[in-house]
Amino acid sequence: MWEGGARPNYCVLPESGDMFDKVVYTLTNPVKAGLVSQHHLWPGAISSVAQIAKGSIPTKRPMKFFARTDDPTLLTRELILTPVPGAEVMGAEDYGRYLAQRVADTEAAIAEDREANGQKWLGRKECLKINPFDAPTTKWTPFSRNPKVSSKHEEARNAWILRLKRFSVPYDGAKKEFRAGNRDTPFPPGTFAMRVYWAVAIDPQL
Repeated sequence: MWEGGARPNYCVLPESGDMFDKVVYTLTNPVKAGLVSQHHLWPGAISSVAQIAKGSIPTKRPMKFFARTDDPTLLTRELILTPVPGAEVMGAEDYGRYLAQRVADTEAAIAEDREANGQKWLGRKECLKINPFDAPTTKWTPFSRNPKVSSKHEEARNAWILRLKRFSVPYDGAKKEFRAGNRDTPFPPGTFAMRVYWAVAIDPQL
């Protein structure tokens, strides 16, 4: 999404806690970058904890597409906010409180680290002055990072890495055979592009 020309990265998050970690990471990303001291101060698009706690956000449809309608109900929609898998057992308020505490702890840790290093915040007003078409000056290395599994739980991470290897090893072997001219070589279940575009055989026993 952020790296132009990069291939999609489908990263597995084995545990519900791993998914929640990514929610906290996403919300506090502007804070970690030193742009604002708290996530809700970010002037760009962001889902604040307060909104998440409510469980939904009233949104306005763009007038460009709905300017001619006489039905006012078509001009707004309720955007339902769904908790990450595993958090469904909590109500919206409990989920919001837990998320708020995690975000606050993360923001406090970032602030403490920046203060110790004498770093200041850019601030909301300065953020608004940034040219939206600016890009990082650092050279981008294509495909330098492409993680397949992300988890703080070592056992869960290793189990998924092993599961992925059980697919990738026979897949790589089948692809070599296919390139060598053996069009009947079977591929493991889960093969997508080769099955759709080349109609390769799938062996459920692999």
